Amino acid sequence: MNLNGSLPSLPTLITLMKDKNSTFLEGRFRFSELEQHLGRTNTSIGFASEDYTGIVRKIQYDTNTNSFIGFCTPLENGIPSEQHFKTDSFDQLKEWFSNIEKAPLLNIHMFQPLAQSMKNCSPVILAAYGTDSKFTAVDIFRRWIHIYEQCSAKQIRIIGFSTGTMVLVY
Repeated sequence: MNLNGSLPSLPTLITLMKDKNSTFLEGRFRFSELEQHLGRTNTSIGFASEDYTGIVRKIQYDTNTNSFIGFCTPLENGIPSEQHFKTDSFDQLKEWFSNIEKAPLLNIHMFQPLAQSMKNCSPVILAAYGTDSKFTAVDIFRRWIHIYEQCSAKQIRIIGFSTGTMVLVY
């Protein structure tokens, strides 16, 4: 099932991130933050969604994590490799700039809680990472299984998954 409009626009995502004073690490799923948010909204059910949006190709240095953001994040069994581009080596950085594509897309995972009162029931950004969208249907299913299992372990019930139009590589 596709839910049109289930992902907010990029400006809305940026506002959500700033308003929550949340720490985001490229490729890290934020299940603890989701659990806390659902506790405040008094619900434990919702929809998970995944989609990507075009971004300006650029590499940025994150001083908090000593890592570089903006390369295409590699997947391990469909799951993004958390903080993959972390280094103290200038030679390593040169190699990445020479051999790794700058991400043309940002893949975003969201969770939309469902509650009796939807008034204060804002969506939660689960994860975000750079991609070139070269992944398989199996990668997507593995991510969904990972999200489902991690949420189940925290007593969070996902009642549906949604994804945008994605070009799959076979």
